[in-house]
Amino acid sequence: MKMKNVMISSILLILMFSGLAGAYDTPDNYNYPQSFDLGMNFYDVYGSPYLSATIIGSNEFDRGQTVTLNIDLVNKGKLLGFKSDRTPRDRDEIFAAQTEMKLESNVVEATGIVASLSTDPDSPIEIKSVSQQLGSIKSGQNSLSPAKFDIKIDKNAKAGEYNLYLDIAYDYQKNVQVEDANVTDQTYDVNHWYGTMAQNQTLKIIVNKQADFEIVKTTGSLYPGGEEVIEITVMNTGEEEAREVKLIVNPSDPLSTTDDMAYLFTMDPGSTAVAKIKIKADSEAVAKDYGIDTTLRYENLDGDTEYSDALQARVEVKKAGLFQRLFGWL
Repeated sequence: MKMKNVMISSILLILMFSGLAGAYDTPDNYNYPQSFDLGMNFYDVYGSPYLSATIIGSNEFDRGQTVTLNIDLVNKGKLLGFKSDRTPRDRDEIFAAQTEMKLESNVVEATGIVASLSTDPDSPIEIKSVSQQLGSIKSGQNSLSPAKFDIKIDKNAKAGEYNLYLDIAYDYQKNVQVEDANVTDQTYDVNHWYGTMAQNQTLKIIVNKQADFEIVKTTGSLYPGGEEVIEITVMNTGEEEAREVKLIVNPSDPLSTTDDMAYLFTMDPGSTAVAKIKIKADSEAVAKDYGIDTTLRYENLDGDTEYSDALQARVEVKKAGLFQRLFGWL
C-alpha cells in the first residue's frame, strides 16, 4: 500500500512589504490551526531558531564610497528538550509518537527569512537596497548566500563608528501533530502549527580617518590677455596628516597655465597652505568669475598615493580698463 500523502494544515499569514528598506509587518504568532487537536498531541518541544549576523570581510570604508555589504547569517538555534503531553496506548500510537518526536526537531529551522537594513535618522550612511529574501537555514548552518545591501557613505561623513540595524523576520515550526498512524502500512497524516519570530541585531561599520581638502580662499585676479600669479589657499579638513601634497590645476578656456602644479609638502589636520599658480586669461575672455578644476595629490600614512575629489578655485577676470585698452597688458 502506498504511503498516504502528508497533509499539512497551517494558517499562513502574508507579510506585507513596503518599498522602503526595513519596512514590513510581521505577526508575533500565526493563529492556532483549527485542524490541530491538542488532545492528540504527544509532545511539546522546547527550542527555536536563533539567527546571528556577521559582515563578511572588512567593515572599514572611506567617506564618499558606495559599497556592497555582504552579511552572513548563521542559525544558532538549539533544541532544548521535549515534554510529554500524552502516553501512547497501542502500537499505532507508539509509531505516531515516535514520528512526531522526529518531526518536532525541525522547530529550530528558520524558513521564509526576510532581512532588512536601516540606520539612525541622522546617519551619514544611506541604505540603497530593499529587504532581502534568504530562504531557509537549518540549525548549525549558514545561509546559502549572504544578504547583500548597497550602502552609500556621505562624502562629508566624519571618521568614526556607525550603527546599522539588521531586522530579520522568519517562520518556524511551532508544533507538530501526527494522527491516523498505521504502523503496519507505515502511513500517517501530519498537522503543522507555525509561528513567526522577529530579531534585530546591531552591526558596526567604521568610516576611516583620512585627509580631506577644501579651498578656503583664492587671491588675485586677471584682465583679458593678462597673466598673474593666483594664490589658492587649501585646508586639510580631514583627520589625518597628508604628506608630499601637490596641488594640480587644470584650467579650461579662456584660462590657461604653463605652471600647473604647486608643492605644499606636509599638511596636518586643520592646517592651511598656499599654492601659487600662474594663470593667463585669453584676450577675448569675458569679464566674470571662472572655476579652475583643482586636485590634491598626496601620500597617506601608509605611503600610498591618494587623490582628493575635484575642487573648484574661483578666479575673477575683470573688465579691461582704459590703460589695458590703450597699451595692452604689460
